[in-house]
Amino acid sequence: MPQPPAHRSRRFILKGRVRKPKSPSESDEEGGMPPKKPRLAWQETWSSEGSSRPAEDSLLAEGSSPAAESSPAAESSPAAESSPAAESSPAAESSPAAESSPAADSKDESQLLDPNKARKLCKDTSVEFIEAYVRGTEKDKEAQKMLFLSKICALCRTVSEKGLTLDLHAFCRKNKLVENIMALLEKEPMDSLRTEFRQKAMETIAVLSNTVPRALHGKKESLRNACYRSVFFLPPESDVPERKRALYTKTMNAMDPMLAAFVRNCPTASISAELQNILEVLLDFAGSKNSSVCERAVTRIERLSDFILSHFVAKISDYNEKHKDSHKDLRKLYIPILGQLLGHLFIVSCGTDSVSCTAFDALFRFYKIISDGRECSLTKDMENYAETHKSLKDATFPLIVMSFPCEIAEAFGGYLFPSERLDIILTALEALQDSSVHDKQGACSVLDTALEDPKYWLTDVPTIMERIRKNLDSIHTASARRCLDSLLLQLTNLMSREEVKNLLQFSPPSDSTALGMWEVVLAMPQTLEKVLNALMEDLPLRNWCTAVTEDTCIRRLAMLAQNHVSEEEFGNPVHLQSYLKHPSPAMRLMALKGLSTVSESPEKARKIQVVLPDILEALQDTNADVVLKALLVLRNVMARVERREAGRTALQLAEKLLPLFDHESSQVREHSICLFQAVTEAVLRQRKRALKRTVHSSLLPLYFRMRDQSESVAKASGEALVVAAEFLRRKELKHLAQTKQTCRIGECLLQQDGGRVEEYLQQSQPYLQDSQTVLRLEAVRFIGLAARYSGDQSEEKQNEIISVLRSSGKDVEPMVRCLAAQTIMILASRRNRTSGRRFRQLWCC
Repeated sequence: MPQPPAHRSRRFILKGRVRKPKSPSESDEEGGMPPKKPRLAWQETWSSEGSSRPAEDSLLAEGSSPAAESSPAAESSPAAESSPAAESSPAAESSPAAESSPAADSKDESQLLDPNKARKLCKDTSVEFIEAYVRGTEKDKEAQKMLFLSKICALCRTVSEKGLTLDLHAFCRKNKLVENIMALLEKEPMDSLRTEFRQKAMETIAVLSNTVPRALHGKKESLRNACYRSVFFLPPESDVPERKRALYTKTMNAMDPMLAAFVRNCPTASISAELQNILEVLLDFAGSKNSSVCERAVTRIERLSDFILSHFVAKISDYNEKHKDSHKDLRKLYIPILGQLLGHLFIVSCGTDSVSCTAFDALFRFYKIISDGRECSLTKDMENYAETHKSLKDATFPLIVMSFPCEIAEAFGGYLFPSERLDIILTALEALQDSSVHDKQGACSVLDTALEDPKYWLTDVPTIMERIRKNLDSIHTASARRCLDSLLLQLTNLMSREEVKNLLQFSPPSDSTALGMWEVVLAMPQTLEKVLNALMEDLPLRNWCTAVTEDTCIRRLAMLAQNHVSEEEFGNPVHLQSYLKHPSPAMRLMALKGLSTVSESPEKARKIQVVLPDILEALQDTNADVVLKALLVLRNVMARVERREAGRTALQLAEKLLPLFDHESSQVREHSICLFQAVTEAVLRQRKRALKRTVHSSLLPLYFRMRDQSESVAKASGEALVVAAEFLRRKELKHLAQTKQTCRIGECLLQQDGGRVEEYLQQSQPYLQDSQTVLRLEAVRFIGLAARYSGDQSEEKQNEIISVLRSSGKDVEPMVRCLAAQTIMILASRRNRTSGRRFRQLWCC
């Protein structure tokens, strides 16, 4: 598990943060206002936190007096009806309807008005305007839009208060009220907020949901999406002028009671489905790359969780008690998207901004909801997990929680069903992608929880493996890849034989992501053994390898790695040529990995000689991993074949190895030098003349590499030089190499190989550009020394050597520049003396 950052010391206390609904009397006492009458059914809207006034004091209270609604002044002045003054009119507050007692309401409900009178009353108040507005063409005027919403609310209130027989559902359907509100919302500009229309529209939708919920059937999703688009994409609050901040806040908060009304007014048995529909879209917005959109969506999720905890759980419990004989227990509140939602909140909580705080608040409430609702329905494994992590729960949940996703996930784990745990894992895997806006540290922390108890969390191995295969190519962050590799190994350990078979069947190596998965799976001995054993225990799996195709590569290589496979099952290794020449580096690497395991068997190592030319060609690959794996295969083959057979390939192999002494990868340098030493030792007694020239060519590179910054490369070079000197019967050179007298080796080479000085000069020049300073210094020294032993002491040759050294005069290292300047000066002075001597000789003649 990654160590938590030092600044993550923030704690949150649940008991002090869960909002409890206040009674009207408590709210009035706190606000210093006189007590208000109890709210009626149509007024049951959820006032969001931060609103400056309760819902009945805003749009929902407009026209509370029928007299006020029917007055000519009100009808003739739309602006007046939508103004704040009209909303708070003393006349409206003091009207008989506004001050009617519950007894009076009950009396009105029991004595319904005559249908004709009801129609006349509605027509005189709101119906006429609504119908005229719907039929009209001038719908975009702000005053008319606001009055349209006001009339809808007034009509709903009038019908609700008086118990009128007017069929509101038919009226809404006939005049397409919901569609008209939706169309007006979609016309609102998404880049600015100038009026209260969006706020009023969502409040009106809430009133419709409370009064005539049937009118919204089949239209809630479209309504929600219109509201989301209209509100979520507004500019950040920091960009809003100060004078519009209040309007901005009210508009944002108006969405919360609307969503709560949708849930409250649906049938109790459909609550989970309704919450699923709401949370599914909110979760999409919560994953937005736009931080403002993300914050608004997470805030809506937090407010909804507060509503569920404060109002909803108790109502469901009461419902279950009344219907315990005929209904299942709904306190579980099983929402299919809950796992994804919790996974998202776990990851988001890893941050340090306000969104992480909001995510924490939502998690606290969801923990309370889930733990209370599922306490009596836990399975045995859930109880065992909860008991195992009891100390963590008692110390951190639900009272105090440190802000680490792994700890929060562990605390939730004992109350989550398998499908929810799976969704959390899949959500974390999606967050590991490079394109994801989620914090990779948070996603890794969630997966660490699964790695600590894989049998509990990783219950659906094939689904998780498929998601990894899908996302592997888009995960490159180092920490994310390490976490993913650990997860793959755990999954392989948990896989059944049938799952191994399925993975082999549906993960063709031509798929680069499948190759990446197999590269990890087959890299560890324990997982490789598991896969191979699963293959060999099932006879039908062996039959998969009868046809030579790309898709059988992994299966064939896995079978070849079994030492007890018969020669018939082994097949012809020549089929591996197609794998070794595959255009994909990952494919070539996978083939060589399989061959490296196969080559550990002496019998199979001899059979692999058929494809040695292709393996030798792999030494020239541009991928360092492919070259390194080819060296390992060749080392195994050379160590397990007879000396007579080794001699036939020694010359060709030695020539391929020489360029690798200077490879940029220190591992490739080390293994190529070690393999060269093994090849030379294998033919030491034969001393083939054709090999002598190659061994001669290795002396100078081995001498230079004795000064390599990598200690393992320097050591391997010294040991290889000893063997090369013995092969060439150079006793002094062998002694100097054994005693590590590197300062004398260069001069020894020049003294004993006078005829090869020109060759040594050519070999040493590339080292002037080597990345290692020590090798560039040694190259300058050796070239200056070789100039003295050169048989060609002509002025032209001296100038050529000086020209080569001048490139080192611009070296980034001062020591190299200084040594190059001194060497050039010495060579120039010798050149001048030689020229003067020749001039005197000519003069004498």
